[in-house]
Amino acid sequence: MPASPVCEATAKKEPELLDALSNGLALLRLFAMGVPTMTMQQVAEKLGVTRAAARRLLLTLQHHGYVAQDARQFAITPKVLELGHAYFASMSLPVLARPVMHALAHELQETCSLGVLDQDAVVLLAREEPPQLLRVDLGVGRRLPAFAHSMGRVLLAALDDAAQAAYLRDATLTMLTPATTTDPGALAGILQRVRKEGHCVLDSEMVDGFGGISVPLRDGQSKVVAALGLSMVLGRRSRKDLLRDCLPPLQRAAQQIEWVLRARAG
Repeated sequence: MPASPVCEATAKKEPELLDALSNGLALLRLFAMGVPTMTMQQVAEKLGVTRAAARRLLLTLQHHGYVAQDARQFAITPKVLELGHAYFASMSLPVLARPVMHALAHELQETCSLGVLDQDAVVLLAREEPPQLLRVDLGVGRRLPAFAHSMGRVLLAALDDAAQAAYLRDATLTMLTPATTTDPGALAGILQRVRKEGHCVLDSEMVDGFGGISVPLRDGQSKVVAALGLSMVLGRRSRKDLLRDCLPPLQRAAQQIEWVLRARAG
């Protein structure tokens, strides 16, 4: 999906903004969306800029070590992780939550994750895994489609009505598995139920055969600031099994984290 129209149009409407920086950030976002490599021509087409402008963007990022070149192909380097390090380093929530998450992951022998909503994605802030043979390879900082993830649905359900309606209007609900909910009306009903029940159970909607269960994390003002979730290979386990075996300890873990947050806030 081209990143240019929004980026360039915004920069041109706002004289205080720098087109070059806007396009550079748009280029990094393209790589962040899962594009492994691009040629100079592909960058120009996707950003809607000239080939010369694309060349300057790539060479600038290469000069600073964020992009590497192999023949005609360009790819991002691990140095881009520095851009997000300051954000994650300043976050107290992952640090405070990790001991509770570690205990929960080992108690249930399932992966425990902490996530926040960023536009249409849930971003993983922390992740604790027990020793196990089969797992989904997802690291901290990974962005996942909110509509098809249990933590994402918990966070979407916490939005006010106007923000939730805007999301449902604009979101691209892609069929990820045969079980994925792609109808906005059906998703709206699910989010209302999640808001009412205070938890979300997901079955094979993002990855076939994998499921998840999540609950919200609230601050001292009862505002939802993140979601805490468990993900697992479902096997023969049903929704009823997850609610019986996983929801109570997950809710207790969320309460422990919320207590620590309130105590820290003073």
